[in-house]
Amino acid sequence: MPIPSDLGPLIRDAVSGSPSELYRLGRQGGEGAWFALAAAADEAGHTALSRELRIRSAENKGAPFGTRSLTSLLIDDPGALRNPLKALKKAEKRYGPDEKLRQARISVLASEGRERALAAELEAFRGEPWEAPVLAAVLRRGDESPETIAILERFVLHCSDPSALALLPLEFVGALSPAYRRLLDARLSYALGEERAALDAYRDWLTASAAPEEICDLEAPPPVFAEMAQAARGAELEAVWAELLAGSRRFGALYQAGRLFRELKAYREASSAFIMAAGAVPKGLDRDRAMWFRLKVMYEDYGLTLAEELEAFSWTIGTWEDADRFDDRLDEFLHRRVRRGEWDVLERSYRDWGTLWPAGIRARAAWILAFAGYEGRLNGDVTPVEYLETAFEAAPLDWPGLRAAGLLNRSLTPALAVIQPGVESGGEPSADYVPGGQSDDDLIIHLFLRWGLIRRSAEAVLENPQLYSAETIRMTSHALADEDPRVSIRIAGLLWSREDFHPTREDLLLRYPLPFGTLVADIAIGEGLPPEILLGLVRTESAWDTRAVSRSGAQGLAQFMPATWEEWVRRLHLPDDSDPMDPETNLILAAAYLDWLFLREWTFGWTDVLASYNAGGGRIRTWRRDSPGLGDDLFGMSLPVEEPRSYIQKVLSAATIYGYLYAGESPRSLHEEWGLEFIEVN
Repeated sequence: MPIPSDLGPLIRDAVSGSPSELYRLGRQGGEGAWFALAAAADEAGHTALSRELRIRSAENKGAPFGTRSLTSLLIDDPGALRNPLKALKKAEKRYGPDEKLRQARISVLASEGRERALAAELEAFRGEPWEAPVLAAVLRRGDESPETIAILERFVLHCSDPSALALLPLEFVGALSPAYRRLLDARLSYALGEERAALDAYRDWLTASAAPEEICDLEAPPPVFAEMAQAARGAELEAVWAELLAGSRRFGALYQAGRLFRELKAYREASSAFIMAAGAVPKGLDRDRAMWFRLKVMYEDYGLTLAEELEAFSWTIGTWEDADRFDDRLDEFLHRRVRRGEWDVLERSYRDWGTLWPAGIRARAAWILAFAGYEGRLNGDVTPVEYLETAFEAAPLDWPGLRAAGLLNRSLTPALAVIQPGVESGGEPSADYVPGGQSDDDLIIHLFLRWGLIRRSAEAVLENPQLYSAETIRMTSHALADEDPRVSIRIAGLLWSREDFHPTREDLLLRYPLPFGTLVADIAIGEGLPPEILLGLVRTESAWDTRAVSRSGAQGLAQFMPATWEEWVRRLHLPDDSDPMDPETNLILAAAYLDWLFLREWTFGWTDVLASYNAGGGRIRTWRRDSPGLGDDLFGMSLPVEEPRSYIQKVLSAATIYGYLYAGESPRSLHEEWGLEFIEVN
């Protein structure tokens, strides 16, 4: 049976009492039909109909659709089926154990008061909030063995949702030590929003000699310390609690102390707290997080010396687990060297640490050093060409690599992986493509896409991207390309952070779409602008979202502030009520404004124009006066504000990729056309 392109009318008919066509589609729609219809009803806000359709899905379809329907149904409403435990047992026997099946079973057992069966679940207890009924049943059955009390204490300390602790039978918590009783009181008070009572109890727990230091030190930090900091903010006691938490040797306490000190602008104290936090845990995410914040607050301290800065980075680079987590901190490090003219420090740092930096940072440093060498600012014997080779090899699709490609006259094609199997140009799956080796999660997204539940697919992928294959993410991105380019671009970008990901041409097409065909290019050419520059600007400003409104109030494709919009409406003699959300009008004004900036006597090429567009002409003139003698590339990296500094690179890299994808232009031909500075490499 063909699937209607819009399920809305069928859903509305069913809600109004005429469900026959909807049910017919469910019976004849193939595998997963009831599951898809339930999702459509839920998406439309009809929860009662969704519940009914999930029941039909659970009763009529197998995994993954029936199992997902069954578990979601029983977690929401444990009494929805006549014999839910039988249905769960059948599903588990057929498809194997599953975390959601277990959660549904616990929900059912709790609703039916099956204490003995609930207590038996303790063997698989993991400390999730939804497992609280298991621990409660064990306690109510009188089990106060040392093993059970140890599990109870860990649950009180580590449960991620303090409100779940209210399910524990309070008459049995007397078996807890006094310290843990106070911790339980604290977390329950916090869950109720009673911040000062919670803080009093937290203070007692922190100072209790029986508090289990080893659990706090050696495991993932419990959420109680974040709760303390949040309660302190609510009670306006940040300074008191920053000092109190800093006196602990626990990672969680020290980390939150650093956060509170930073908010109080006590940067030296914050830095010290983060250093101690990093030293309290082994190499891993928590240590990286503490070291990242240490570097962050370090730059907020105006008394920072170069020696302190270098010592901090030396220690961090030698102990981090994942260098990519420090990309923005390292970028700030490079910027400061350019801004201060510390070329020898940059050259030495690159030589000592460059191989340990993330590829993008290594490319950026090499790009900077290439131009510093070209301008005669270096003492080393490495030639600009050698640095450019490194920049291109390390990150060919970032601006430093693209800039190097233009200077070295390299093609971007070899930097891309081969086309993915079963995927046509543009990222759309071919009609006969059946993905192989897909997980149940992938199959659900494919079902949603087939039934037109594109928003549902996007929400699921964005919420847990690690669950889905590259093919699924590409398919979801492509499905949204016309309806919502911004979200489509965001979904396609999820792949780029994956380890060992190698982008294809199709990945570039998904991340750099052309929603309005030739409209942008026609407007740019009419104004005498390089069309790729306008394309790159719109992609950077709004990601092609015609209704985009920034937090500062900028509107439309090219993100005009209201005052600038009104000024340029008057300049171009357009109607006063011209709508900034109208794509064509917005683009016309953007092109005119760019052309006007390009022709000013105080702009000297696209670096200045783009910085002025982003940060204002007055600021660019001040920055030029502050950094005399720097070429455009180094000047762009010297800007004291991060946003325009990165904005220039984003626009120019997007512009280069647009020219490559849609006009077949090489980076060299594009950069020559734009008048970028060239280094003699022969």
